[in-house]
Order: sequence, then C-alpha cells, then structure tokens
Amino acid sequence: MFQFIIIFFLFSQTGTKTVPLPPTTKRTKNAKDGNGRNKHIVGYLERSPYVQNVTKTALSFLWETPTYEKCVIKLTSTSNQVEKTITSGPAKSHEVRFTVLSPQTKYKYRLESIQGVWTGQVETAPGNDAPFSFLVFGDNRNGHQAHRDVIKSMTVQPASFFINTGDLTKDGAEKTNYIRFLRIEAPLMVRIPLYPVVGNHENAAVGSGLTNFRKYFALPRNGPDPEFTYSFTWGNSRFIFLDTNKPLVGSAQAKWFREQLRSTAFDNKIRHIFVFVHQSPYTSGPHGPHQGLHEAGMVDDMRRFGVDMIFAAHDHIYERGRVDGLTYIVTGGGGAPTYFIRTHKPYSIIAEATYHYCRLFIDGDTMEFSAHRTDGSLIDFYSVKKTRGPQRPVFEVLSERRKPVPAVHSKDMASSGGAGGSDKSQVPAISPQDHPPEGDPRKRKSPFPYVFGTIGTLVLISAFLYSRLRRR
Repeated sequence: MFQFIIIFFLFSQTGTKTVPLPPTTKRTKNAKDGNGRNKHIVGYLERSPYVQNVTKTALSFLWETPTYEKCVIKLTSTSNQVEKTITSGPAKSHEVRFTVLSPQTKYKYRLESIQGVWTGQVETAPGNDAPFSFLVFGDNRNGHQAHRDVIKSMTVQPASFFINTGDLTKDGAEKTNYIRFLRIEAPLMVRIPLYPVVGNHENAAVGSGLTNFRKYFALPRNGPDPEFTYSFTWGNSRFIFLDTNKPLVGSAQAKWFREQLRSTAFDNKIRHIFVFVHQSPYTSGPHGPHQGLHEAGMVDDMRRFGVDMIFAAHDHIYERGRVDGLTYIVTGGGGAPTYFIRTHKPYSIIAEATYHYCRLFIDGDTMEFSAHRTDGSLIDFYSVKKTRGPQRPVFEVLSERRKPVPAVHSKDMASSGGAGGSDKSQVPAISPQDHPPEGDPRKRKSPFPYVFGTIGTLVLISAFLYSRLRRR
C-alpha cells in the first residue's frame, strides 16, 4: 500500500520542472573560459568582470560579488607597463571607469576580490582611420542553447566590439534573465564591449526593467534618453542607437537623431554611418515594417544623410534589402525561435529563417559585410565603396553574393521568390503567434492535474493511516 502511494505521488507531479540558473562563474585554479583569455583563479562571482563603453581614452568594467566587499582592479598597458588602480565598494554591484588611456592600446586587467582573482585583456578604440571589424546579432530571448551556439560561432571572428539588436532576454524585469544572458555572452564580453539596443522584451519603460538595463550595462549617455538612445564613434564610423519602442513622431529622440546625422555629415573624419533599432522600417517577416520610423521622417533622414546600413531584429530571421539607396538588415537569429518569411518584398535581396550573426569590416571608404550561420557557412556577402557625391553620398557595390540553403516548404510557408531570386526561408520556422513568450497565458499549463493529483495523494495517505489504526 505504501509503495503504491509513493508511485502515485510521483506520477501526479509529472509535468513540473524546475529550471535552475546555469552554474555561476566559479572556477578551479588555472581554469580558463571558452576563449582562454579570461582566467578565473579561484572563487566565484555573480557576474565576472566585463568591459563596456570603450573609447579612445577610456573604458568601464562591471562585475557583481555575492556579498558586499571592496575590490581592487588594476589596468596595465602592454606597451609601456603603465599601471592604473581603482578600488570599488564596499558593494555587490560594481562599476568603475578608467580614463586618460592611450588610443588603440592593449591593456591587461586584474580584478582582486575576496572571492579570488580574475584577469583578461582589452583594447581601446583607434584614434585614426585604422581598419576594424565588429559583429551584429540579436533576439536571444529564452533560446539559451541556440544563443550559446551563436556566441560560440562569433568567438572565432576577430572583432573590436559587438552589437545586439534587442530582446536580450525574455523579460528584462527579471534579474535572473540578465545573469543568464551575461554568462552566455561572457566569452566575448570579457575582452570586447557589447553595445545593446533596447528591445520590447527588455520592458525597459519603467520599473525593474528600466533599472536592470541601466544596472547591467554602462553605455554612452549622450542621447535624450541616456543609455537607451546614444551614439559613439569608432575609427572613421559613427554608430547611432534608437529606441523604437517609444512614439517617434515629433519626439525629442527624432530631433536628436536628425542632429546626429547632420553633424556627422559635416565631419570629414566620419566616412560611415550605422543605425541600430529593434523594429525595422522594412522586413519580410510576420511583424511587418515599423511605421513610426517612416511617419517621423527618420527613414528619409537616413537616405538624405547617407546612412550605410540600418540594423534591426524583432522578426526572427535574416534579411538584407535595399530601398531607394538605403540598405537594411534584419538580424533576429540570435537564439529565439525563428519565424517564417511572411512574404518576399520586392526590395528584399535575401531572406532566410536561421540562426546567424553578421560581421562587418571597415577599411577607409570600403565596407565588407557578411552573414554566417552557426556552423560557419556563409549566407550573404556584400562589399561596397562609399564616396561623397554632389548632393548625397554614393554607394558603389563592389561585390555581392548569396548562398541560401535549399528551401524546404510547408503548405503555409510557400511563397513566391523575391528580389533575391530563389532565396527562400528555411524551416522549421514559426510565427510570433505560434510561440508566445514565457508567462503568456497561452503557454500556461492547466493547474487541474496538480490539484487533483495532490488531493488524490492526501486521500490515499489518509486511507492508509486509517487502515493501520483499525488493525490496532
């Protein structure tokens, strides 16, 4: 009888599952992380040190200790051995900024905590027209294993920094989601800075979503909504980040954006302009274009001032297209379940539903762009030279090739070819409605199996105890 009760209880709880956080950054002596650059000697941190907001002469470090404590972080130039030291705390969440550094210089860092010692190496931004490369991807949400696969693929690419086009987590109001995100991206963040876009899943308008975003990232504060809208310069290029989750028509953000483009156009040192948003003004995905960018005149501004590319996510696909001289990229294949290609727009050059990332190489007037799947295979390549024209910049396409996977179609995914010819989506892929976010009522399991299972277990236990008493 007792064995039957135990078996019944176990089966009644079927379907419950506790998903723990990934292990902390605890390491044994001399262990290294995936890229072998950040050496954890002993102990653990809630967040191991990562670099943020790198400029020609300054950079920030963030980390989090399990208890309130003072930490010492040292930065040493590899060229002349000049050392700088900052003491932080007592605190649990630490953020420090080193200034008066040398441009395009490598620095070794060493964080000393009662938990142990963490070391690594970073590099400041160039102070001239030196070539550089950077990575772009987005929409990780809660696709943790796919997110890891994308990051693993990105670590083999040389880059000065990387950019996330938003929806870093499934819900930015939850601290544990950011902790997991940072641990997955640690192989890159320990050596190069991340510049994120605010996505709708960051829930960053108010409350803990807003607080968490500013807590876990240290970003430029030169926009109308500091750290949510911002810009920075790297080499000969300007990078502008917008928050498309908010109304844009007549907004301070739209005015600031126009001023940024105008000032950049008159700066002879800036040759390339890149814009980053979460919702794209053009897309073949199920969400459709973001009309606010058009209505606010911001898309016209991008053409007028010669923006090289605008990057977005929101639709979980890869897409490159060109509309009246403006090139757009949808890169939403960072981990969240991929969507389908709703319809191949006439302006779409290539679209594919797959996990991926993008890499750009800048050398003078020339830009090389490529998109890669997680297995390293090439999706798309695009090389262009930008020169100043009499009224607006002129883009000369030097090379362009595409390598889409063979299309596999279901009855509800068949579509006619777009501007990219045979470029079609890869399945399996789903629509946003087919995959509601965690916590959505459509995904919640019914509580009745658990209620009846618990009641049944209690009844059987009572019967067992009653029978034992009767025997006495």
